[in-house]
Order: sequence, then structure tokens, then C-alpha cells
Amino acid sequence: MLTLVSTVIVACGLLSSNVVARDDATDTKLQIQARALDSQPQSRIEADQAMDGAVAAAVIGAISTQFGEREVAVRLDEVAVQPASVRDRSVNGAGRLRIGDDDSWIPFRFDVLYDTRTASVSYPAITLGDGAAAREIALDSSLARALGRRVDAALHSEFAQQPVQLVVGRATTAEAGTRYLLVEALGTADFADEGVVPAQVQALYDRKTGEWLRVDYELGTTSNWSDRGVAVATR
Repeated sequence: MLTLVSTVIVACGLLSSNVVARDDATDTKLQIQARALDSQPQSRIEADQAMDGAVAAAVIGAISTQFGEREVAVRLDEVAVQPASVRDRSVNGAGRLRIGDDDSWIPFRFDVLYDTRTASVSYPAITLGDGAAAREIALDSSLARALGRRVDAALHSEFAQQPVQLVVGRATTAEAGTRYLLVEALGTADFADEGVVPAQVQALYDRKTGEWLRVDYELGTTSNWSDRGVAVATR
């Protein structure tokens, strides 16, 4: 176990020099890969410092891109490292983020894979919230319907050649600071004749402006969200 000293870094859509942004023609989602400046550390301490720096850059870079041009402050509080293979390390931890002029910090957790040979980090899986008690909301509420429309639009964009629709079976909200709501939904993605797959959605809603700041969904029987199991890619 290794602890990263708490730091606050403000991001306004600009990434530090050791974060590389790539926009592949086949994938419109911005991909971020963090790499330590020194890829051949001379000691165990230097290796740990290289990993700390690469992980911090990847997490902060990923969060800053998810909130567009908004100013986001990120604080990393703790990091745990476990061997994933001879070469790779599984790195997870917790932190907090603050958006714009809001005084409240929103907790989050993250998971990345660190490659010790290249000193690089995979795109982080970011999970908002700290597992606080959630309140179930009606599926026909304006908030649940608005979330469904946002996810349907994202699904239609990703699966342009297939009919698909989100069918929500349960939706909850939880406080995320004083201004925002963390909205989660469980259900299925209905691909008509091709069948249905489980779907999970997590979003951040601004109660002051009525905007959706972040809407993520996952399809499949597993999830990288900490309270539901392990690992499929977040879109």
C-alpha cells in the first residue's frame, strides 16, 4: 500500500505536459495516456515517484476532460497498489473534486493499470460518490426521463446501425455536495431482434442550471463501479 500526499490541481481543459491526448478516427472519445517523465527510474523510490506522478496525471487529465471547459479542482487522498502481473500493477484509490465556484468537494474512486516497463497508465475508470445512501426516484419522474433521453442519444450515436433503447428498471439519486445530484440507473439496453443486455448508468446533475455534467453508461453483466463488481469499459 502506498499513500499519495494530498494535492490540489486546477484543470481548465488543459493537461500537463506528461499527459498525451489522442483522438483516433475510429473512436471519438478522447483518450488520455499518462507517462512518467523518466521511464527508467534508478531506484525503488524513483519508481514509486514515477508511478505516483503518472497515476495522478492520468486521473486529473481524465476528470478535466469529462467536465469540458469547466474549472475543476482535484484532490487525490489515497492510492493502493497491487500486482496485476509480472509487468503490470493495479492501482486504485480515492479523491475529491470540486467544480467551478461550488465550495463542496465531491468524492470519487478510480482504477487504473500501470505498466512498469513503459511507466504508462491506462485510461482511468472514475466512479463518483462514496457509497452514501441513495434515494429511489420514480421512473416517470422528469429527472429519470431526462436521463433516459441522454443515454438513448449516446447509445444511438455508438450503435448507429442498430436500433437500441434504454429500459430503466430502477433509478436513484444521492447528494454530491450542495449543488449536484449523483443519479444512477439500472436496467437494460434493448437491441430489438438482437436481444437485451444489462445496462448501468451514472450521471452528475446540476440542480442550479438543470445541466447534465457527466453521463456514463456501461453495458454487460459486470461493472467497474466499486459497489457492483469489476470491470468493463465506461463510455
